[in-house]
Amino acid sequence: MKYISLFIMLLYAGALTSQNVSLTIQGPEQVYSGSDIIVNIHINKGNTEGFGRLTVKIPSGFEPIEKKSHNGKYEFDGEDLKIIWIKLPEDRGFAVSFGLKVAPNVEGYKVLRGELSVGSSDGTFRAEARPHIMTVTKTENIAKTEQVVFEYSYIKKMGVSAIRQKPYLSDSGYAEVDVLLNKGDLSGFGKIEETVPAGYTAESEVSNGAIFVFNKTNRTIKFLWMNLPEEQHFIVSYLLKPDEGSLDDIPFIITGQFMYAEGSTTKTVEINERNINLKEMMEK
Repeated sequence: MKYISLFIMLLYAGALTSQNVSLTIQGPEQVYSGSDIIVNIHINKGNTEGFGRLTVKIPSGFEPIEKKSHNGKYEFDGEDLKIIWIKLPEDRGFAVSFGLKVAPNVEGYKVLRGELSVGSSDGTFRAEARPHIMTVTKTENIAKTEQVVFEYSYIKKMGVSAIRQKPYLSDSGYAEVDVLLNKGDLSGFGKIEETVPAGYTAESEVSNGAIFVFNKTNRTIKFLWMNLPEEQHFIVSYLLKPDEGSLDDIPFIITGQFMYAEGSTTKTVEINERNINLKEMMEK
């Protein structure tokens, strides 16, 4: 009961960050669609003892497979992979691992985010891993044109989802970023938040009624809705302008999420990047 009570405190009271608790995600940076990969997470808990919960947000298009849990209980709810320990391993440092099956239609930048929550007699602690970015490349035997309409139909059936078109040079000479939001019947609060490269200023192009916010220090852009538009799916766009010189032809690494309210909880889905023309796809 002691550790269960501490766990409840973790959920409702919030956790403090401890320098003695840390974790690192290690996995391949280049991935091919249709392949299987292994992800290792190294955990440093120091002398901390007590309840522990590792949570890893799994991007859509990936199926996790249990590998090494270090005597923890493995769970997957369709979005988050969790390994739970009633009592953390005695080792000051240890590693867990899991496999990921990559769907054949996945491509673009994908992000793994991990968090460790600990409840001990000394208090409750939380540590976040540095996000691990993977670039997924489609294999040669997968079609890139005929599947566009089918893929979008499949995404709509999945429910709430978001797609970012690979940034491209607009008529204005700046990099344009288009995000297709498939919100279904959602009608309340919604937020798109993305982290953009350093050295650029972001400006809203198409907001669809959202409040647009750009924080240059944190390199984040936000589209905020108190009430989402009535359309089940629509596109928002923003421009990235270089602070100095002309726009270089370099890959843009952008990561983002769509957050929305469902009842009294806030849910999050990853924004998946695709090398497709969203506006053309919407017209079909």
